[in-house]
Amino acid sequence: MLRVAAAVLAAFIMFSSASQGRAAPPEPLPPPDRVLTWMKTYRTKPDYKLLPDAVQALAAGGAFQEPDAAGVFVGFMAGVIGSNPDHAEKLIFKMLAIVKPEDNWAVVRAVAYSGLADWRGLLGKVGEKAPNRRIMIDAYASGKLPTLSDFAVKERKGMWARMGSAFSGNSEEKLVLEPSPVVMDTFWGYYYATGSLLPLSRMVDLLPWASDSNDAERLTLGSTAKYSLAHNSSRDAELLTALKESRPHASDNARKHLDDVIFAAETAEVGKLKNDAAAALNELRQKGPAYKRKISWWGRLGEGAISLGCVTAAVTGQVQLGIPCVVGGATYSGVLRYLSGS
Repeated sequence: MLRVAAAVLAAFIMFSSASQGRAAPPEPLPPPDRVLTWMKTYRTKPDYKLLPDAVQALAAGGAFQEPDAAGVFVGFMAGVIGSNPDHAEKLIFKMLAIVKPEDNWAVVRAVAYSGLADWRGLLGKVGEKAPNRRIMIDAYASGKLPTLSDFAVKERKGMWARMGSAFSGNSEEKLVLEPSPVVMDTFWGYYYATGSLLPLSRMVDLLPWASDSNDAERLTLGSTAKYSLAHNSSRDAELLTALKESRPHASDNARKHLDDVIFAAETAEVGKLKNDAAAALNELRQKGPAYKRKISWWGRLGEGAISLGCVTAAVTGQVQLGIPCVVGGATYSGVLRYLSGS
């Protein structure tokens, strides 16, 4: 992984220098946080022209080899594209021209997730430049694959409701983008690119799951959302203010957890949230859920499943597994661990 870090950083230095019209200086590499620092601070000095260079550097470092570990990068790309509609097509085509065919899935998904008014039209043009992704493009354009706007926190149906649907034959439901670690990573990337409150509100919607004692997956995802919001806002005054302003609009179930997030951020007691989450997950693992057993899902964490994301690993105290961490400020040290292999 040290070679991965070196490739990412060297490429970014070279491409950034080239974009400014001068050759890359033969100087030692800076600390291994160049690309990620640029992403994290992008809102304060947005320079959309550097996006293709950053994407090329990330691709050179293998950042798009595992889709489940690339959520934050795809979300960031989508946010930059969506917030620069007049330059979106040029950015998209430039990214397609400099990444390998095996990595261009990230560009396709970023376009679909961008929220642009004519994202489907842009995808049609993308198909001409990325013929190997026509199935993926058609799936997004036809609605067979959900986008960020299709995100929904679905409540678990009770037994009678499930039986009623079965007897009525009304089992078809609208396709939604369901909560997952990679989706949360994507929301964080979108937030760091735009400062938009929408992705934050999506994570606030997940907070009630932090007290779900019936389902290991929901408990983990809710705890992940809670911890990442607290940790990020403890390091980002603008984010903390946004969370306070969102409080009146949160549901009653989410508001209690949001209060915990705000208190932890303001008092630098974020670690307590991690400990509480780890204790709740450990109890659920030992005793089993009240509604049904999903401990087999939990067991996949022990295998170092990338799909769990880095914040989940941090919440459950499993960072030693080396799970790639790609969620901006909340797991900044985790990002460096991912790139450096330490």
